[in-house]
Amino acid sequence: MDTLNKLFYISEKDWNELQGWATIAYEEDKNEISGLMTAVPQKDGRYKISDVEILKQENSGTNTTLDGDSVAAYKMKYAMKHKNKGMKYVWWHSHHTMGAFWSGTDENEINAWENESFSLALVINLKEEYKFRVSIWKAVGLPIAQHYDIPLTIEKKNKIKITDKMKTLYEELCEDEVRHVVHQSGFNYQGRIINNYKREESLNVEKAYEETLAKLDNINDEFMEDSISVGEWRKKIKDMNKILKKKKVPFSVKIADDIKGNKQRVISMLMVTTSDDMLDWRDYTMKARCEQSYLWGGAYGY
Repeated sequence: MDTLNKLFYISEKDWNELQGWATIAYEEDKNEISGLMTAVPQKDGRYKISDVEILKQENSGTNTTLDGDSVAAYKMKYAMKHKNKGMKYVWWHSHHTMGAFWSGTDENEINAWENESFSLALVINLKEEYKFRVSIWKAVGLPIAQHYDIPLTIEKKNKIKITDKMKTLYEELCEDEVRHVVHQSGFNYQGRIINNYKREESLNVEKAYEETLAKLDNINDEFMEDSISVGEWRKKIKDMNKILKKKKVPFSVKIADDIKGNKQRVISMLMVTTSDDMLDWRDYTMKARCEQSYLWGGAYGY
């Protein structure tokens, strides 16, 4: 694992370009953005991640979808350029002001890149936080999928620079999925209910919901793997609730009083309970909206 942690690196120039694209997408449209990179084996045994590009795509505040033909063209272009059978492609995207984590939509996209060896994915945000994932799909010829979130060595010294060329290219390639949204109670053109939340508030709740499920999954996994005690498990959830309260989202994580300090009761509960079941909602309209967004990958299609 230590070897894997040191295997991938990206130059300052390419890292800053990624951050530049994320910044443009948020400043122009409050949207996510995505693209591809290459990971080319070097003489020292490491992989250099480079060739940052955005492609034709449709984006919203919670979703980004690359055009299939553009993906195929990118892969052909860099296969011809590098002529290296060991080269891999890196799917990258931004979460702008939200956390760097893998949403349900992201997990689906990662799975779509399954191949005969391994694939790579990167999610970043405007705080320059990131998650870099290596997904190993086969080991000694057996289809045993394993996913590792590992460090990415960033050779960085200077500040991010956004060029006029980048802004022009963004306007050409990135289409905003979001249509006009009615901010008062009523129906949109597809007949889905829109409540009194403003769009920005709604997106924040949806992201907080996805982040909470991901964090809760991790905490529950830690407990089930016997990495943390009942007391530590409860404390982590209480800390989550403090953060959720500060964010003023309409839900919290509930913990039954009768499982306090009882390890077997917690195990029994977690074996039949999903992270989503552990949320206590105060706004059921927003609950339905978040659950629908999660199932549809955050794309409402307004």
